[in-house]
This record gives sequence, structure tokens and C-alpha cells, in this order.
Amino acid sequence: MIGRLVAGVIVVGLAIGVWALWPRGETDTTPATSVVVVATTTTSTITIATTTTVVEPTTTSTLPGSHVVATVEEAEEILRDLWFGWFEGIYNQDEDRIREVVASQTMLDQATFAFGASFESSPTLEGVWVSSAEILRSDAECLVVWHTVDVTAFRGEGRITDAVLVLRSLSGTWLMASTWVHRGDLWESDCVAQLEPLS
Repeated sequence: MIGRLVAGVIVVGLAIGVWALWPRGETDTTPATSVVVVATTTTSTITIATTTTVVEPTTTSTLPGSHVVATVEEAEEILRDLWFGWFEGIYNQDEDRIREVVASQTMLDQATFAFGASFESSPTLEGVWVSSAEILRSDAECLVVWHTVDVTAFRGEGRITDAVLVLRSLSGTWLMASTWVHRGDLWESDCVAQLEPLS
């Protein structure tokens, strides 16, 4: 008799457990990116809502003039592009091309004075060799590099020069401000001098 009573209690318990776990209504099979469960303390109702999270791609921007050249390789690449523009402008006697690479009236005057200089062939970017670069100063507004520039490929034998080139950043672009013959020359003032608009 007691065995039947225990068995009956077990069967009733199992029935209640199955009833409590049995799903009610239709199940939503729509995938959701996240589930937020909101429960209130005043009722036993549970509200389930789906939310979609949109992740915007992260972008970084460099403000004009804020880039600091940190490696010799980058400095040499910048110098190569500038020297190419310089010699291309002289070769074609194109003042507008010179203005694309210079930041000072002095440099513009030096280039236009050289109009008509002898060239063995038209300048090419590949014909400009920059080597032995040493960064003397590098900040967001001024880059000073001691280097060797070799333009023998289009100017002829022996056209190799060692110089200090002072670059200034204008609207995020490095431009030639001045050149100096010796590493120890007084180029520091060219980094802080007010740049006048080119005439």
C-alpha cells in the first residue's frame, strides 16, 4: 500500500514536471543578433525583444600637417618625389611645377634661375637616387634631412650632391623650404620662419 502511494506521488511529480517544461504556443525560429530579457517586478510577465547592433567601421584621420616622419626610408621617398618635381620643373621651364614642390620664394627663385640648365635626358622619378639620409629634425611642421642626391641618370656624370634639405608642411604636404651645404649650418631658423605666399 505504501509502495503504491510512493509510486503514485512519483508519477504525479513527473507529470507536473513535464507539464511545466512543455512549450506553449509556437516557437519563433527567427535568428536574432542578441536577446534582451526585460522582467517587471509587479507582474510575472517576461517580455523578450530582439535588437540588432550595427558596428560602424573604425576610421582614423590624420589632420593636415600632423604627420611626423619617423623613418629614413619614408624621408628618402619624400625627398625623391620633391627632387623629381624640382628637376622636372627646371627641365620644362615650368614655374607651376616648381610651385608644387617648394614652400619659399628663395627656392622658387633658385629653380627659375636654373631654367635652361643642361640635361642629357628628360628627368624621371627612377633617375633620382636619394641615399645616406640622416634625419636631423622631424616634427609635424618641419623635416630636416641630410642626404645625398644623385641625378646622374638625366643630368650627366658627376651630378651627385650632399646637402641639408629643410622641408615645411603646408596643408599636409611636405615642400622644400631651403637647402644648406653643411650638416651644421644654421638651418634651425628655417623651421620657425614665417612662410610668405609665393609671388
